[in-house]
Formats: sequence, C-alpha cells, structure tokens
Amino acid sequence: MPVRLEAAHVHWWEFGSPDDIENGLRLCSMHHALFDKGALGLGDDQRILVSQRFVGHSPAARDHVIALAGRPLIGPQPGARPVAAVHCDWHTRQVFHGDPRPATT
Repeated sequence: MPVRLEAAHVHWWEFGSPDDIENGLRLCSMHHALFDKGALGLGDDQRILVSQRFVGHSPAARDHVIALAGRPLIGPQPGARPVAAVHCDWHTRQVFHGDPRPATT
C-alpha cells in the first residue's frame, strides 16, 4: 500500500523560519505528527531522536517509532543539502520533549 508523504518544517514556518529545503523533511503523516508533538527529533548528526517520554507498548510503536532511535536519516537526494543544524537545534530546544532514547541495536 502506498504511503502518502508530507512536507514537515523542522523550524516551524509559523515562527518565522525559512520555507526552503534545508528546513524540511518528508515524513508520513504519523511521523510528521510525532515530530510536531516533540516525540521525534533530529540531531545535528542527522540521526533520529526518539523521546524517552514516548510511551508505546504495541508492536507497531516499537517497530515504527522506538526502533528509529539513533538511526540516520535516509536522504537527502544526491546534490541536495541536509537539514541545517540551526533548524535541528531550534526543534530540539523548542519542541522535542525530554531526553532522547539510546540508539537501538
């Protein structure tokens, strides 16, 4: 089944951020919602942060959220710049909740 992807601002557009590639991610609707709620984040090393405050007991939560902790982003496309560290830092300080989970193995 195809998954619809959405454009997610890392540093929210409503807070005066630029509307450009270096401030965006393509996420499915579930991961976009978790990113905007602070359960997911993005480290300066372009690795996925999962908040320790995220509570999910189902196999789907473990497989599709918790298992992302410490994994590198896929992308960007060749020739495109990654998400700018300044936007990752803003999201971590203003949106991400708590401490990140350790990377899964």
